[in-house]
Amino acid sequence: MAKTFGICGIHHVTQVVKDLAVAKEFYGGTLGLATLDRPDYDFEGAWFGCGQIEFHLIVSEEHPGPSRRHLAIEVDDFDACISSVRTAGVGIVGGPGVRPHNGRSFFFCKDPSGNLIEMSGPPS
Repeated sequence: MAKTFGICGIHHVTQVVKDLAVAKEFYGGTLGLATLDRPDYDFEGAWFGCGQIEFHLIVSEEHPGPSRRHLAIEVDDFDACISSVRTAGVGIVGGPGVRPHNGRSFFFCKDPSGNLIEMSGPPS
């Protein structure tokens, strides 16, 4: 089968949340993602900019249980990021550590709905 199109990259990632106001404060306030305009859909949600990728939140009662699925966000200052997250009272559930294959610092935390988030710093 001939490929007739090219992959440009990831356009957006969507995360399911329980409480939109709390999730918006976490992603927009604690993590500092920029709020984007969102069309007036018939369901609750919010959009954020995350570098060149859009990050979408949608509200659903069918929230998945614990999983290793996660959103990984790259930051330019790892120490400032982990300090900010800790100051906000967000628990670290994995790491901090350094990835042996690329030298990037990382840690895992959870958003207010329990979604796993990886924060990744620049290579050492």
